Amino acid sequence: MPCLIIFTFSCDDSDYPLDNWVDVPLQTMESPAVFFNPHEISTNQNGEQLSVGDTFAVNLYALEVENVAGIHFRVEYLRQSLELIDIISGELFVDAYDTLFFWSDSGGSGFFDVYSFYLATDEYTYSNGTASLATAIFRTKNSVDSELIYDRIKTKMVTPDNIPINIKTYGKATIMVD
Repeated sequence: MPCLIIFTFSCDDSDYPLDNWVDVPLQTMESPAVFFNPHEISTNQNGEQLSVGDTFAVNLYALEVENVAGIHFRVEYLRQSLELIDIISGELFVDAYDTLFFWSDSGGSGFFDVYSFYLATDEYTYSNGTASLATAIFRTKNSVDSELIYDRIKTKMVTPDNIPINIKTYGKATIMVD
């Protein structure tokens, strides 16, 4: 007499807690959002306490965006405390044929603008997900703590049809200089 034995395997979905200090601000953000990583900066690029004259890098991120083909991020900073050295392109439009990327510093007004556009291929016309748009590199000028803040009016994302994407949450970064 044939016998049929059935094994049933079950498993639980992984439930990873967002308990890393980098994850803390992401827990309260409603997407799509823009944020900085890290959101608290107190060490230089060598891992030492951030002090006057040191450089540090911060990533400008888009969180859970869909159908994005262009961005304009305006970031405000305390020009008396920070010197913007350079901005490097990120990974948001990495699957594009090419990415149009440029930035400008306000030259004294305490903000910089980053622009990036998805140059479409036959296969891809937009990007989705969470990724960095750029990395900004700063030098500290004095021991005054400061913040990086996205300008809520000027910071924008658009679809391939140039339709604005509603950004629901704007993160900020705190710079603590010893």
